[in-house]
Amino acid sequence: MKKINHCLNWIIDKLKWPIGILMVLIAVPALYADIYVIEKLTNMDVILQFFLPFLATCVLFLFIPALAGSFFAIMEHELTHMLFAVLTFHKPRGLDVNQDVGGSFSFEGKGNWMIALAPYFFPTFWFVLVLLTPLYVAFAGKVPEFYLSMLGIFLGYNFIVSCLSIHPKQTDFRVAGYIFTICFLPGILFLKYGMVFCYSIKGWAGVEAYFTLLMHKTMQIAGPLFS
Repeated sequence: MKKINHCLNWIIDKLKWPIGILMVLIAVPALYADIYVIEKLTNMDVILQFFLPFLATCVLFLFIPALAGSFFAIMEHELTHMLFAVLTFHKPRGLDVNQDVGGSFSFEGKGNWMIALAPYFFPTFWFVLVLLTPLYVAFAGKVPEFYLSMLGIFLGYNFIVSCLSIHPKQTDFRVAGYIFTICFLPGILFLKYGMVFCYSIKGWAGVEAYFTLLMHKTMQIAGPLFS
């Protein structure tokens, strides 16, 4: 276990700046791709079933700040740290969630930047909803009612909580490194929300189309820089 842990940490550490530079390069193309897919995939059904629940959730959390610091929000944040710690073979030590003062997660080992920044690039509760849907379909024979609306709510929740968590005093950014975080976050956030939106509307075919579009936009914008 420890050998695998050290090996993964070494690989993740070596990939840190190549990924950071990649995120810098794709930040603007990803933003263009996001705008494009929103324009192309949005119709009245998408507005009513996805964007209205998304915006309503954002407004609710924005005007009731206590929700962003609720047990539910803190738990997801710390569980996402724990998920990526376990995926990189770190043994969990403890998980503490306190609505008044925040939460903390401890583990054995050195850790890595991916664990520190995981809550900002991985929508855990949205992913759990997507993961459980095939089980629901297997028993009920159909997707849950208001499925698209639930995806919008969970994504809106993830969006506003992530935005409210981004500030200079955030300890996660100090662990990952402030300069790296500044390079990494914009690109990964545009990528995450574009990809998740396309999956919500079109499934895996939408994700494939999104990455094709992203590659095209990247070559359009970054290609002349290397020619």
